[in-house]
Amino acid sequence: MSMHFYWESYGCSANQADMERIIGILESMGISQTSDPKRSDLIILNTCAVKLTTENRMISRYRELSSFKKPIIVTGCLPRMNLKRCKKECLGFSALIDPNSIPYLKDIVDRVLSGEKGIIKFSEPSTNIFHLPKVSIHPVIHIIPISFGCLGNCAFCGVKNVRRRLVSVPIRDVIMDFESALKSGKKEIWLTSQDDAIYGWDIGFTLNDLLSALTEIPGDFRVRIGMMNPGGAMKLVPDLIGHFKDPRIYKFVHIPVQTGSARILKRMKRQHSVDDFVKLVSMFRSEIPGVTISTDIIVGFPGETEEDFRETLNLVNKTRPDIVNISKFYPRPGTEAARMKKVPTDVISDRTRRLSEVVKRISYESNRKMVGKVETVLVSDEKKKVGRTSNYKQVFIDGDVELGSFYSVEIVDAGPRSLRGKLLNQ
Repeated sequence: MSMHFYWESYGCSANQADMERIIGILESMGISQTSDPKRSDLIILNTCAVKLTTENRMISRYRELSSFKKPIIVTGCLPRMNLKRCKKECLGFSALIDPNSIPYLKDIVDRVLSGEKGIIKFSEPSTNIFHLPKVSIHPVIHIIPISFGCLGNCAFCGVKNVRRRLVSVPIRDVIMDFESALKSGKKEIWLTSQDDAIYGWDIGFTLNDLLSALTEIPGDFRVRIGMMNPGGAMKLVPDLIGHFKDPRIYKFVHIPVQTGSARILKRMKRQHSVDDFVKLVSMFRSEIPGVTISTDIIVGFPGETEEDFRETLNLVNKTRPDIVNISKFYPRPGTEAARMKKVPTDVISDRTRRLSEVVKRISYESNRKMVGKVETVLVSDEKKKVGRTSNYKQVFIDGDVELGSFYSVEIVDAGPRSLRGKLLNQ
């Protein structure tokens, strides 16, 4: 009698990549996927815990899934970030494992399926995970984790306690995975990590070296470079900007500034200055017309005054990023910021509202500039008729399209978060 597993995965692209390897391991064991938890013999819950609200949702989802009375393995960031809560609230868990322990999953699954409970496994990062079998979740998009862990010590970040110190994947291994993905029909490749800007620093290479190698590969594909902290990115320019001129690299740069206040940046222990961010935005915009700038901002970090917040508003108005991922500050277990005096919740909510209004206006104005332009769009969702422009803006297409195909699309309308386009080459 065949066995089946049910899975749910949440969070960032690194988590998605982890899930693909979990699926690959389980299928290599002869255990098949099922979309019905009732039919499963095992449940995998791959969690995110970057925010308290997300953590609460993960715990709630665990309780819902536990009602099916199946063995449950909880992985992702939550087990290691808040082991105490998992032990207390994930009643009856079969195993709690961190992402670094995925190479040991086969043994853990065997133990769980034999009836063992209460297994806890945490490990240090290793490139061993890169060579595990994997099954793609998306038919067009392929995710390559180019490194694991980071070199930062940000006061607010709990992820560093889970993913640990930087371990980079050798360039030759990334190239092999990249070429294999193209041969299997993938068209959009994501280079992901906790910080792409520091890729290779531990093994004597840089992101520029990797991009030089990847752009020599022939083919019609698109590459999305993942988040780069400003401090590391500053060490890569101007060569980094040169790579973005390759038409196959999305003109999309994610550089999280977190705050416009120099004082708060120091409290956050970020390894960059506000001026670094301003310079990066200016350099990219001057060299890459139409580049999409994405950033992250934490509202209400401990000690943030109204003046600090106004500096953040001023920075957003000055640099006009196309996308701003706004997060209300929530203390994460084991972080330095968790021991700091908190800003009142109502103050954080009010500042978040004010910042959101500014961001929405700027995003809308940015997208409106795309109207009337003709873009080459890669279709990544055939059912929803959604694709991405050369600068990674999401566009809903009027007309019949095929998954993984490129189309000439005239942008006819825009909203704060997406565009609408008309096919020109049917």
